[in-house]
Amino acid sequence: MHHLLFVAGKADSVLVLRFQEDGLATPDSVAMYEGELNLISTYLDGELNNQQEFVLLSPVYGDWARLGQNFEASNSFSGDLTQVNVWDRVLTDEEILAFARCETNPKGSYISWEAGWSLKVVSTYDLPLAQFCQQEVGTSYFWFPSVPEVTAHYVCEALGTHLPWAENIDDVYTLQKVSAAAYPDFGNCHFNFWMSLTDKAEENVWRSHDGKIVEGIFWAPYEPNGLRYENCAALSRYGVADINCDMQIRCAVCTFIKQHRFSLLGICEQELRNVYFVAYQENINELIFIGYGEYHIRRLEDQWTWVDVVNNLTVAHMEETVPDFPMGRRWWRLEREVCGQKAGGRRRLSLSPCPHHHYSCDDATCIPIHHRCDLKYDCRDNSDELDCHLISFPRDYQRHLPPRLSGEDDVSLPIILNVTMETIAVQTLDMTMEIAYEVAMTWMDNRLNYLNLKVNDSLNKLHIDTVRKLWIPQVNFINTDNIHRTHIDEDVVMFIHRSVNDFFMDKAAPAEVEVYDGKVNSLTIRRKYGTIYKCNFDLALYPFDVQQCEMRLRITSELKSFLIFDQWNSSVEYLSNPFLVEYEVGRVHLVHDNSGMFSESRVVVPLKRRYGYAILTIYTPTLVLLVVSYTTLFFRIAIFDVSASLPKTSYFKMVDIWLIFCIGITFLVIIYHALVDNFAHPDPSTSLVKTQVFQVVPMTGSAGQTKAIAGERTRRMVLFTKITVPLVFFIFNICYWGYIFAN
Repeated sequence: MHHLLFVAGKADSVLVLRFQEDGLATPDSVAMYEGELNLISTYLDGELNNQQEFVLLSPVYGDWARLGQNFEASNSFSGDLTQVNVWDRVLTDEEILAFARCETNPKGSYISWEAGWSLKVVSTYDLPLAQFCQQEVGTSYFWFPSVPEVTAHYVCEALGTHLPWAENIDDVYTLQKVSAAAYPDFGNCHFNFWMSLTDKAEENVWRSHDGKIVEGIFWAPYEPNGLRYENCAALSRYGVADINCDMQIRCAVCTFIKQHRFSLLGICEQELRNVYFVAYQENINELIFIGYGEYHIRRLEDQWTWVDVVNNLTVAHMEETVPDFPMGRRWWRLEREVCGQKAGGRRRLSLSPCPHHHYSCDDATCIPIHHRCDLKYDCRDNSDELDCHLISFPRDYQRHLPPRLSGEDDVSLPIILNVTMETIAVQTLDMTMEIAYEVAMTWMDNRLNYLNLKVNDSLNKLHIDTVRKLWIPQVNFINTDNIHRTHIDEDVVMFIHRSVNDFFMDKAAPAEVEVYDGKVNSLTIRRKYGTIYKCNFDLALYPFDVQQCEMRLRITSELKSFLIFDQWNSSVEYLSNPFLVEYEVGRVHLVHDNSGMFSESRVVVPLKRRYGYAILTIYTPTLVLLVVSYTTLFFRIAIFDVSASLPKTSYFKMVDIWLIFCIGITFLVIIYHALVDNFAHPDPSTSLVKTQVFQVVPMTGSAGQTKAIAGERTRRMVLFTKITVPLVFFIFNICYWGYIFAN
């Protein structure tokens, strides 16, 4: 397929050029300039795909045009050139589409390809118009004699294809004929080719390179016959045979319908023509990679060499490796400076056959780039989970300095605060609120670049070692008993959120590395806390009161002129049951306060007391007592005059003894209460009435032992009272009623 290009000549004019570079096949692309609108319109395959504003500062003048030539031969054009035309008008979309599809052959009104050209040191030939839009297709072959099975699989897959396999005898004959015709002197490549089949995973279950089970294999006579010792397949004269994978050497043939474009990654080249290469094989067992620009990669003096053919310079030599091919990630020894690295140093580069949006493994196989660093192995060599760094730090990064908004020196950096409250426990007597909650903070750091971000935030999680290198805002919890603040420890979860999908590729990396700008992608850190906050309760309306408790969170990393809570995007959420033991939790909300030196946010927790319990346990019983006592006013006084109804005697009656005992047992219970309290609190200073300041010292072993003994004595005293009262009552009743019934 040919390359179609429109370039601005002067205002309201279009230059049309169709060409094809040596070894380069590209889709049709178009760029057209409209002078009145100062607009460049770019077309791909005849369809509009981009528009940009471009201003020509002055008209373009000239009496002649030169194409393909330069003062130096090395900088001149090499390839096929045709259909160079210039118009003095803007072409319509329909004209561009028809020209891109080779349906028309328009001639320029200002410069025409059909007349006026002087051809020098060129050769010409004619082609039908339709052939410009046809890509030559056909099978090509690369041959590598006498290689082991591992190398055979590697070299073909690293070149972007796979080992062949035969479905019938015609496939066998085709490979034999092609080999014999191309290389008649290499008899070992006329048959016995490695194939992509193997039954290593499961005996007698043959699978192809992609793991799919293959049935109906064209086996040679008496094959397969190697049992579990022969797990690889080779193409013999008469069909497929199973052979030993480790002990055999065979010819490897790599077949191509369309050759892949290779990219040399890690060389910091801005021009893609110096990054792209195409593989060629001039002789059997040889490879050469010819670049679109000035570079070649070839084997010179038994060493793979990266050369600059334009300036006749050696750029680097590849260190010897196994297999000894440059495809994949390899170490190179520099002969001149590359990416700021001086000559003599070791640099890792990758010669990759992978298309866009794919990642090249160390062995040059390809996987979709979103599978890289996704916490599971996708490359055969597991290289996709290596070097999974998510952040690129600049050399001048200082973690103690907060980021500043680009071009806005007087604007504070907004910190998004998200508080998720899980449980709340309120202690009314202590006037405290104990909360289990999670604090999440989100901000932008425009000093950073992020690498290979995923849509799923959980795959963008940062390791704690990386977290400790970052600037992170610190928030203090103000209304607490002690000094509480946010922590950076193993319990922290920090990740990068890919807010924008735009990225650029890192030209210095020996891999496909997507770089995302820290200006538009955010960092988020979250951690769970359990904190007791002080509250100021007004209990005047107890138990019908409504209280309010707050969590005061203050940024203490920098003043509010540097850092401020984002009041528009911050939020708070309460997840648990709103009905507590004493209170009902209302709508929790955030209140921002920037009146002080530091930015502060308050999480307001409304608490409405649940007074049902107080009504049942306090108001209802007392009200019943009041009603009962009030109703006694309506009884006759004689009903309650018990002593008046008793006979008067000079001696004790049995009923007198009963009344005296009941009064005495009640008095005994009161005495027991006093004794138990005295055992439990022998020191008068512990009284609730008196408040004294006393010194706190560490508890020694003897003091702890004394306290334990005192506690044991108290428990024994309580047990004694619980036993003696019913025991006395029981003994009295036996004696009392026994005496009565006996007489």
